[in-house]
Amino acid sequence: MPKTKIRSLCVLVGCSMSLVACGGKDDVSKNAATAAGNIQPPAIPASTFPGSEKSKFNLTDGPDVCFRAAAKQLGDTTKVSELTSFFSLGKDIDPMVSTPPGSMTSCIVQYQNPQDPRKLQQVSMDVTTGSFGPPRPVEISVMGGDATKFRLEDHLIALSQVNAAGLKAVMDGQKASMDQVYGKYGWSGVRLESPDGFDSKHTLRLDLDGRLASNDIKKGGYASISTDGKTIRRNFLKP
Repeated sequence: MPKTKIRSLCVLVGCSMSLVACGGKDDVSKNAATAAGNIQPPAIPASTFPGSEKSKFNLTDGPDVCFRAAAKQLGDTTKVSELTSFFSLGKDIDPMVSTPPGSMTSCIVQYQNPQDPRKLQQVSMDVTTGSFGPPRPVEISVMGGDATKFRLEDHLIALSQVNAAGLKAVMDGQKASMDQVYGKYGWSGVRLESPDGFDSKHTLRLDLDGRLASNDIKKGGYASISTDGKTIRRNFLKP
């Protein structure tokens, strides 16, 4: 698996400039991975951020709810590069949020273009209806390495090979440890991330945000998990 850095840019107005900023929570390891080489997280349209509109899905439907919706829409044999789903924290953790805790605020999938396997395209869910919009082209640029030798296949995995449902056991297993650190917390993101400088294969990622029990400061972290949903490869959930 080559460690060539590729940057995917969604061809939408205002999308390409916000890839890193909108990809999710900042963290040292992710920034280092970006420097080492990976497919950047898909941009999040502004309409998918937490608001007052009711979401069709909730994290209680399972951490794989976006994955299941994507498989239903695209087919479980579809090869994807990345999938990003985010969930509301609720007012107790983020006073600016008006949606109930766990409400899905975005579900975005980047996948291999069935008409041209050399390319990617992206679909985004309207979280109020649960339906996906039309596919949008994604521009790939290779940063570092020989662009002529880049193979998109090296950065794809079939949805059927990802067991995001297994993350429920991981989340439950972290509860006792998280309860010691956070007075209140919520799982804010479930993602599938493409190979990067740390991992030669795809990984699942869980994002957590909460209020520290010691001083009520808002803080969070993440954990990277194998695509079978069983093995925690890196755990940075605690501050």
